[in-house]
Amino acid sequence: NVLTIADEVMTGFGRTGTFFAVDQVKTKPDIICMSKGITGGTMAMGVTSCTQEIFVAFWGDVAKEGERAKFKTFFHGHSYTANPITCAAALASLDLLEKEECIVNIRRIGEKHKEFGDKLRGKPGIKEVRQKGTIIAIEFDTGKAGYFSDMRAQLYGYFMDRGILLRPLGNVIYILPPYCITDEELDYVYTAIREFKI
Repeated sequence: NVLTIADEVMTGFGRTGTFFAVDQVKTKPDIICMSKGITGGTMAMGVTSCTQEIFVAFWGDVAKEGERAKFKTFFHGHSYTANPITCAAALASLDLLEKEECIVNIRRIGEKHKEFGDKLRGKPGIKEVRQKGTIIAIEFDTGKAGYFSDMRAQLYGYFMDRGILLRPLGNVIYILPPYCITDEELDYVYTAIREFKI
């Protein structure tokens, strides 16, 4: 058997328009990795979930198997494992995520991103626009693509000067706004992108 692992660290918790990105495909993963959105970005937390079959493979019953049961254990741990404050933050964030207002906001942001992306495609200096749900990625046409493009520093400074915190990866910017962002705030970000000159 080949195991399927879904990395939902960036795409989970509504980012692609559904609770998880894998909700949009037929094949279901054996393991799901989650982080970031699970606490709404307020605290560091990572979670790995798996099928019952995988879980059982690492489960040992000391009463039945004696010391041998310990050798089935998947010995791992992290500094912040099961931190009660982080777990409380995650539960509170999930409560907010499930509210109708948040679901409506996710749809609204996705629609605004799509409309903006459609207008931006084909414009001078724009190589590609990719959008799914509340994620939009804009690749600038610089001739030198990739994480090591010199454009990163230029983009970072330009947006910081306008009070917009983005993390350019080379010549690509990703906009993943909080779900509480207003249309006016999104328009401000879009305007700054349109006005950027290479």
